[in-house]
Amino acid sequence: MSTKIEHYVIRHSKGTKSNQVEEFDFNKKSLSIGRAAGSDIQYDPEQESIVSREHGRIEKVKEDPLQFVIIDNNSRNGIFVNKERVKGSHPLNPGDEVQLGMNGPVFSFDIYPRPQDMMQATRVVEIPTSIKATTVSGTQTAVSQSSSGEPAKTGIGKQTVERMLQSERKKSKNTLALVVVGLLAAAGILGFLFKDKIFPKAQKETVIIGDTTNKNKKTPEQISKENEDRVVQIEFAWQLYDVATNDEMWHLYVPVKQQDGSTQYMAAYIRNAEGKIEPYIDTKKNVSMGVPIGIAGASGTGFVVSNDGFILTNRHVGAGWMTRYNFPQYAFPGVLVGYQNNKPAIVPNFQVTPDDVSGWVPSEAKVAGGYSAYKGSIKGRNTYMNVIFAGTALRRPVVSSTPSDEHDVAMIKVEMPQSLSKVTMKDDYKNVRPGQAVTVMGYPGIAPMEFVMRNSKDPFNQDTQFSSVPTPTVTPGSIGRIIPGSSSPNAKTVTYSTFGDSYQLTINATGAGNSGGPLFDDEGNVIGIFYAGMSDGQGTKISFAVPIKYGLELMGITKVTGN
Repeated sequence: MSTKIEHYVIRHSKGTKSNQVEEFDFNKKSLSIGRAAGSDIQYDPEQESIVSREHGRIEKVKEDPLQFVIIDNNSRNGIFVNKERVKGSHPLNPGDEVQLGMNGPVFSFDIYPRPQDMMQATRVVEIPTSIKATTVSGTQTAVSQSSSGEPAKTGIGKQTVERMLQSERKKSKNTLALVVVGLLAAAGILGFLFKDKIFPKAQKETVIIGDTTNKNKKTPEQISKENEDRVVQIEFAWQLYDVATNDEMWHLYVPVKQQDGSTQYMAAYIRNAEGKIEPYIDTKKNVSMGVPIGIAGASGTGFVVSNDGFILTNRHVGAGWMTRYNFPQYAFPGVLVGYQNNKPAIVPNFQVTPDDVSGWVPSEAKVAGGYSAYKGSIKGRNTYMNVIFAGTALRRPVVSSTPSDEHDVAMIKVEMPQSLSKVTMKDDYKNVRPGQAVTVMGYPGIAPMEFVMRNSKDPFNQDTQFSSVPTPTVTPGSIGRIIPGSSSPNAKTVTYSTFGDSYQLTINATGAGNSGGPLFDDEGNVIGIFYAGMSDGQGTKISFAVPIKYGLELMGITKVTGN
């Protein structure tokens, strides 16, 4: 082999080690994986309980040509490579995604430097994941819905048993509460029927007229109960591709000589015709070393707006390539590529920082392969998108996604044979005021997950099914501020807003994964769509919602001409 391999590279994209990169000496024949002390790829024994103590290992089985396999050590929750369940051992190529159990941690396997002759054998297939934040987000991993079917490992772990016990205690408390409420209601009715005998009137009866101004008001608890089946979790992944060739677009990494004599691969960037810096992207077959542009797995929120399965969410959930891209930490500092004598060359003494490419939108890429790209030649697509209703485990595929061209709003659709219950929406933009009580529902990625384990009834597939079951989080708060959109250039006074039309909220216990969730007023009407959050070094946090009028516009036909 002409290329001397120096080390293995493990890039973690989900779990407690997310965004970390580990390197191991390539002379090692095997890399062990697990929670046990001494594992090469070691996971936190408390936080990563889905990983077994000795979960599996990666082995180098042949030197020339290079061949690797990943072996499952009969783990409780299994190993998945590019969505496929590993049975015993499975071939492993540089660039493959590995997931440890359903909804467990994810990493990509690679070698450095990767030989050119291995590029064609490499493929990246995203594995769906259940919880991780959308882009307000930063999640880049995946989920598989099958689970362990290995005969040698049966039963469930301590943490799973504790979760089941907690669930049963919660059911018992709910049942007791219902009984108490029923008894109180019965006592109230009897008291009303016999009130004249129990409390005889001594004088003329005084009639008290109640305050009718609050007759339509609802508590967050009532709003949650009415809308739980209407607020859904969305799992998705996407990739950028070249329209002409249908090939994935990758971010190029180039070898750079360091002061100590070593060579390090660094992310490459280039200036477009407008002088702005973009990532140097090219089709996968032309990239000897790099990473794909896209998200391998994330989650968000949506809500049902029609009986036949239409759902509103954020554009950065429904069409992530049309929003600002979050680069991985290892993409910086980067190098700028210019041209000398019509040949690409690294610009000396220039380091690219995150601020240099802040705001880059993948679908708006203006350079590809070092040349100007015409509009529409680079597009994105969802590699998968599923909807999960609250309290269920079945993933339902999204059949269409329509993004807004004006705000962070998108409309998706699932096919359901039964009529769905939909939220009530109210375009009350002119009457919304600071201080007004509101409630957000959604699925924040930081919230604890619940799982269900079911025995298969299918004689042709008897594997036990182990799936996450989403439960929405309810967060009350208020409107903190109204942020108006930019005014027309022809207006008397021109204003500019980087947020467009937005509601600033005093709702803090939300975050990534809540994106696309409904914002209810105190009468249970959806008046906005949660979409972003900001925080500073002192821990101050504010969040934002899109007025529902942009969702209603997307659901209808808005004419832009006078015809």
